[in-house]
Amino acid sequence: MPLLMIDPRPGVLPPEADVLIPGGEAATIEVAQGQLLSVETPGGGRVAALFAWNRADPDEWLSPHHTRVFGGTFHLRMGTRMVTNRRRPMFVVGRDSFRRHDLLLPASESTVGAVRRGLEAAAFDVPRIADPVNLFLDAGLSSDGGIAVRPSPARPGDRWTARVLIDGIVAVAAARTGIPEASVDPPGAVRVRVTNRVEDLPEDLPPFAG
Repeated sequence: MPLLMIDPRPGVLPPEADVLIPGGEAATIEVAQGQLLSVETPGGGRVAALFAWNRADPDEWLSPHHTRVFGGTFHLRMGTRMVTNRRRPMFVVGRDSFRRHDLLLPASESTVGAVRRGLEAAAFDVPRIADPVNLFLDAGLSSDGGIAVRPSPARPGDRWTARVLIDGIVAVAAARTGIPEASVDPPGAVRVRVTNRVEDLPEDLPPFAG
């Protein structure tokens, strides 16, 4: 089971977290190897932009572009290893009620601004804010090579969960995507949880069938 690939370190477990990010804002959270990172949509039709950096070396960051090449697909699936710009796995997807996320689109200016403010508040300096993994954003490629973006069908309570493989700083933004049809406007809140045990995760919704 991908979620069980790496157990938390023995001894004192790292702190857990439960953060509600208001619409239009971003938050930064520290995660440790072996912990579980979950992003949830309390309301429907919401998109969350996920960024992450190696805590010990912020010149290494989560890269959707390298993840596409590493996995041979632009879809984020259960079991997908999400890699850094140095092609090292940073997360592995374990539980996902929605199963429809985007590895293609860049961040909007409002998202980058929200993330920059969140990083400054956390006093974490990064060399750049790379493109995000857009959770709950429904985008795909058409037969002629175009990118088709549809309104997010995310349901209240949809949740994406991954096992952390590298100690990191995660930023999650609940800001506008820059594509009006992609999500609700104004943007709504998203919830981020960091837990230490699979047993502490709430029950997931049934897999999205659309």
